[in-house]
Parts: sequence; structure tokens; C-alpha cells
Amino acid sequence: MKRRIYVAGLVSSVLLMLTSCNLSINKTVRVRDGETRNSGINTVNGGIIIGDNCEVRGDCHSVNGKIDVGRNSKVEELQTVNGGIRIDEGSMVYGSLESVNGSVTCDAGVTVEDEINTINGKIRLYNTRVEENITTINGDISLKEKSVVVGDIIIKDSKGTSGDRRRLRITLEGESVVEGDIMVKEADIDVEVILSGDSKVMGRIENAEVIEEETNSGTEDGI
Repeated sequence: MKRRIYVAGLVSSVLLMLTSCNLSINKTVRVRDGETRNSGINTVNGGIIIGDNCEVRGDCHSVNGKIDVGRNSKVEELQTVNGGIRIDEGSMVYGSLESVNGSVTCDAGVTVEDEINTINGKIRLYNTRVEENITTINGDISLKEKSVVVGDIIIKDSKGTSGDRRRLRITLEGESVVEGDIMVKEADIDVEVILSGDSKVMGRIENAEVIEEETNSGTEDGI
């Protein structure tokens, strides 16, 4: 039930935003390289493609579409229901990244000033800084190339789901750091935390198996 409420809340928030202006249906919205947009973007059955060196001064939401952000761009909150989010090198996110059934990928030099949240989506960070928490229910998490999470990594309670829960993996490589805790909210979930390449968790690791590896060569994170 808790998971259903959490998912419903995230979906409802996206749908509420879609009732506002700047709504596009059945087509992809593109922001050209170097363009500044003074409002957010909302789509249904279409993606949002933001080019290099852009600035979007408003939140972006999509149902059934991906959100791609190019290099050295500035965006605010990004939310998707059935689509992934990808942020290219050097871009700044002045808000959170949230996806229900899509992955979140951030490339080198990206900063996220708020949280990253997924339900069933994998999270991949490369030399990325996240100023708040990372939360997921069913998504593997990979931190590489000196990525930093200032807050916690939280695996949320999945009560109310049906079927077997697979093993969930959190991988830290290449001197990546979690400054807070790694917390698994449901003790019955099998979560493993793999640390390699001088990576570390500065806080506590709760309800998870910790595997320390000397080099990256032995780590297969599968994502």
C-alpha cells in the first residue's frame, strides 16, 4: 500500500502540472542549442529534448516521453512517468530529477541541487554531485568517476507489491562518495553495496550486505 501511495502521488503531481499551460500532446518539444526559455515544458506522449548551452526557467514534465538535456545547460525540476532522464556533461539542475518507470543518467560535471527519485528506474551517475538524497524502490544505483551524494541513499519500503523482489545493487566506483547514510527501509529486501576504487560511505549502511573490492576490474554492476 505504501508503494502504491508513493507512486500515485508522484504520478498525480506530474498530471497536475500537465493541466497547466505549455502542454504538448503527441509530439516532441525541442529547445535549440543556445536558446533560453522563460517557462517550463509539459508533454503527453512526446519527449523533451533540450540542446547544449540552453536555459529553461521552469519545470519540465512528461508522460510517456523521455527528457534529454544537452551539455552546459541549466534546467529546473524534471519529471517523467514512463520515460528516462539523461543529463549531459556540465549541466546544472536547479531542482529534483524524478522518474517512475525510467532510468536517470547524469554525465560528468553535472550538479543536481535537489533529490533524485525513481520507482523502477536505474540511476547512473558519472562524476556527478547530488546535493540531497537519492531514493528508489526497485532501481539499481551506480556512482562512478568521483560522484558525490551529499545526502543519503534510501531504498524505500516496497510493501504492497506482488511477486518476488530481486536483489538490488548499489555500486560505488572510482573514488565516489556518499556523505550520508545508505538506508534500506525494508529488512527483507536483498541489497548489496559494492565499494571499489577507494570509494566510501561516510555514514551508516543499514540492512545491506557490503562488498569491498580492491579494483574496478572485478566489479560488474550490470547497469
